[in-house]
Amino acid sequence: MSPLPDLRSLFSQFMNNPSPDRTPQDLRNMLASTLESRERWRSLLYQAVDLVFETDSRGRIILISPETWLEQPTTPLIGRPFSALCDTVNILQTHTGTPVQITTPQGDPLTVILSSCPFQDSEGRTTGTRGTLKAISQTLPGIPALIAAPAESDSAPQPDTAHVTDGHSDAAGITILAAITTALRKAIVPRLASAAAMDALLAPLAAEGALLDTAAPKTFLFTSSTLPADIQSVLSTPAPQAGTELFRTGSSHVMICRENIRSLRQLCLVLWRSEPWSAQDQQLCETICSLLAGFWELDSIHRRILTDSDYDIASNLLNWNGLKAEMERRSRRLDQEAMAATLIIARVPGLTELSKTRGFEAGEEALRQCVALLRKAIRPTDAIGRISNNTFGLWMDGGDRFAAAERAERMTAHGIPILIDPPVHLPLQLGLVSREANAEETPESLLERGMQALQEGVAENRKWRFSHEAP
Repeated sequence: MSPLPDLRSLFSQFMNNPSPDRTPQDLRNMLASTLESRERWRSLLYQAVDLVFETDSRGRIILISPETWLEQPTTPLIGRPFSALCDTVNILQTHTGTPVQITTPQGDPLTVILSSCPFQDSEGRTTGTRGTLKAISQTLPGIPALIAAPAESDSAPQPDTAHVTDGHSDAAGITILAAITTALRKAIVPRLASAAAMDALLAPLAAEGALLDTAAPKTFLFTSSTLPADIQSVLSTPAPQAGTELFRTGSSHVMICRENIRSLRQLCLVLWRSEPWSAQDQQLCETICSLLAGFWELDSIHRRILTDSDYDIASNLLNWNGLKAEMERRSRRLDQEAMAATLIIARVPGLTELSKTRGFEAGEEALRQCVALLRKAIRPTDAIGRISNNTFGLWMDGGDRFAAAERAERMTAHGIPILIDPPVHLPLQLGLVSREANAEETPESLLERGMQALQEGVAENRKWRFSHEAP
């Protein structure tokens, strides 16, 4: 699977390909919003855990944050094996809410919750792991010490177990938070991710719940059951400032957590059950609401970037908006030089189906190879764009009907061979339309004629067809 470009490369593309409706101030505002959203995610993470780390393939710490923990600097741990922090723990294995015990620099035993997940390269080799540590309390019964504390005599005072109950509550909250984070990462689209996260939250709390966007109060993002009328009346009132509201209606204890975000105005997490809400429950739900708000906000920023962009992120080609602008710009120069041009609509049937039949990674590799072959079929100075999932547009400067027909014959001679395991040979279907110099046709009309020629060629069982008649 080819990675998405980072934001710096994406904005570099924007700056190198400016459009009249996007000013540098808009780009600066977009960048500021993205950075602010990242800082928000980082602050949310520090609310949930105490230490964030990353190791290499040998288990050596290569990143650790914050810079101080337990009143000691963490920077000296960089480059050392993770066993320097938690002995006998195989950090290259997956840990989900694993309680372990360490000894603080002050010599006191401390129980922490370890959550980590190894990550792999494209060949399946483990290249490192990322994880978190959350301090819980003093020694918990039944948990072995992994960094041994100094030996104590039988008469030594035993650790205070007054915080054991609180420790278990914190551990349960961490487990719920880990389950919600996993649900958010596994889902493809935000709505499905939010539904999975709500299911992971409601089950351990033995509660019913709903997720509401106040910009569209009649449409819930998620609801586990019918919302009681009393709660609906509260939600229908003008939205107050962000915060948490607790009240009782009938036999239900209700909690409403509100978070203000840019795209949805305000996100409301509504929970109700027969048992009262504890302070730990409230803190957990507020954290989850902030997490979901940040998730939706980041998604809205990404959607705005994709909408404003002239590029298709998956293929790194121009999208239709970008290709249309390029056609309009080049047509003015071609008219001055009295030269023709040809638009080739190329369809590769079965390209998108490979993701379903062979897996997402195979589909991405097939797309990459298909784009590489189409690029070789035209000159480097010609333009190419992705119009839809398996349809591409190729713009040939100075290509008249005869040159375009010769090019189409060569392109369709061997189709699109895809070298994956096992290899696949996909057909290539072309629809061609020429634009003569000083013609009044628009990119939209050329696209329509090219698509019509493509469909007629498919109906006639021909690999390519020319649109000879102007509309």
